[in-house]
Amino acid sequence: MVGKWAKWFTAPTPSRPVPSVKPDSGIYLPFTTVFDEIIDADKIPAVLGNSLPGEVTSFEDAARRFDNEFQGERITIGAAAGRLVAHLHKELSGEQRSQTVVSFLIDHSGSMRGLRMLSALLAVEAATGALTQLNIKSEILGFTTTSWKGGKSRRSWVKAGKPRNPGRLCDLRHIIYSSADSINGFPWHVRHALRSDLLHENIDGEALEWAASRLDAIRWKNRIICIVSDGAPVDDSTLLANDNRNILIDHQKKVETELKQQGFVVGYLLVTDERYREPELIERAIEPEACALSLLMLVQRALTSALAAAPAAST
Repeated sequence: MVGKWAKWFTAPTPSRPVPSVKPDSGIYLPFTTVFDEIIDADKIPAVLGNSLPGEVTSFEDAARRFDNEFQGERITIGAAAGRLVAHLHKELSGEQRSQTVVSFLIDHSGSMRGLRMLSALLAVEAATGALTQLNIKSEILGFTTTSWKGGKSRRSWVKAGKPRNPGRLCDLRHIIYSSADSINGFPWHVRHALRSDLLHENIDGEALEWAASRLDAIRWKNRIICIVSDGAPVDDSTLLANDNRNILIDHQKKVETELKQQGFVVGYLLVTDERYREPELIERAIEPEACALSLLMLVQRALTSALAAAPAAST
């Protein structure tokens, strides 16, 4: 359990449309979006404030490990990335590559701390590096909540008399590590994902909606979202307050379906051996090297799928 933060930073949050329906109608909606945050990753130290000494040491050790302990793995990964780049250079025209964007959406749930997050970052580092060589733009995003146990949203719900089936009952925190217009595809501050005090709950459906909203259909003909996660969406505050205990995963599946209808390709790298579901486009791995190789394979499969669907999507 993380310590309480000594300093809070609330980033300006773009207005999010909330359906005008009754909370018990069965339609997914957040109880409130007032406390949601969208932050740039370089603001994370200000957002989290003064960490406990043990958390600072843990983060520094994890960042050092990420930088120094995987050199052998990076050689193998780099060779695989080189083969992928050579293959895609032959398969994709310059125009196709310029019209393609890949968003890497990293689960920042508490269960991702440690080896799983190290594996995720090594994988995303490899994939963004390969895409940069191909002149394909990418984004790196993270999603979590601001705290455990529902935060300010739950307190507002309690103050309102605990209306039945309140919908999502936690405060979202969405993180921008790099955008499609960033010069550096894998900036240093991606390492902040290794901070244990940043990782809380995961609301995958709304994170997917947010990632998709950042990719303009006019600018990008081929839009791909790769989610790097270790399991199903979870927020105890939400699940315990709603009759439908599958409310979060049901919404995630609904969003996936809607995005595919809009021409998106959605793929998953699951950093787990649990089989809670089987998306259409999926790779699995746990160890760092295997995760990186699996994400490279997922990117190749997603690009193939996006280009195959492009003519149909444009008609």
